[in-house]
Amino acid sequence: MRTIVCALMAGLFLLSPVAVQAQQDYPAKAVELIVPFVPGGGTDLIARLMSDYLGKKWGKPMLVVNKPGGGGIVGARAALKDSQPDGYTVLIDIHTTSSMHIGAFKAPQLTLADRKYAARVVRDPMVFAVKADASWKNFKEFSDWVKANPDQLVWSSVGPSGPSRYTAFDWFSQIGVDPVKTKMVITKGAGDSFAQLAGGHVLLSIHSVAEANAMLKAGKIRLLAVLSPSRVKYIPDVPTAEEQGVMKGVRVQWWASVAFPSATPDPIVKKWEGAVAEMVKDPAFLAGADRISMNIDFLPATEMRAFVEKEVEGYTDMATKIGIRR
Repeated sequence: MRTIVCALMAGLFLLSPVAVQAQQDYPAKAVELIVPFVPGGGTDLIARLMSDYLGKKWGKPMLVVNKPGGGGIVGARAALKDSQPDGYTVLIDIHTTSSMHIGAFKAPQLTLADRKYAARVVRDPMVFAVKADASWKNFKEFSDWVKANPDQLVWSSVGPSGPSRYTAFDWFSQIGVDPVKTKMVITKGAGDSFAQLAGGHVLLSIHSVAEANAMLKAGKIRLLAVLSPSRVKYIPDVPTAEEQGVMKGVRVQWWASVAFPSATPDPIVKKWEGAVAEMVKDPAFLAGADRISMNIDFLPATEMRAFVEKEVEGYTDMATKIGIRR
């Protein structure tokens, strides 16, 4: 009986006029958008684009806070587990910190139960990038070289369960290369990966189209292939991996979403869902996305949840088959 009374009192507290008014007035102060990677990567780019739009819409500062480390898990934990579930700490969640992480670990540090999704904002294909002056002419030639010299391949990944590793291992399995013979270098995000690539510290970086945009336009890197069913409008001259006869199918993709701690009040999450739905139709926002080659692909909260649940199943199976689940 005491448990029931306590539960009722807690419910009354949550529905108190003060709490309801606080939710209606949200946001009443600055909001932190946690990016679990270093500046310059896709997660950081979309966060800054969103912060500009939503800051103007709501008239409150939207502060992008970079918290890299642990393949994105350090920042994700800070947002989902260590912050107050009041809507003033928002995680820019991606596959690395959710479905890929859960699929790669039998006891993941973060699960789907730890977050509430408001919406997906972006979905973007992966690209295989080398240094601008690399000798390989195309992805087929590069893949043949890797098959002959796996011990000489040094490639970057943002973490042990990130998209770079999933994509690389899928590629290795399709071309018949033992990944153990290659060398993976862990970086703090796509920005760091491409800096290391341009500096000659790694031979290959695998990230999204948008993440490659700045270094590509600066002439520092060259794209050998895009992992997509068809060529991408932002890089029309880059052939697909399948087009070059190297890989079949697309099993890895980059996306970014808005997520909150699981105890965050539903009205706040719904407010974000509605704001993002408006944002992705705004001409100024879309123009900004075009400037950074970001493919906007909105999903509302319920559909986003189902999308990630399906991805968890797929990445769990993939991680098991390619030997990275532990």
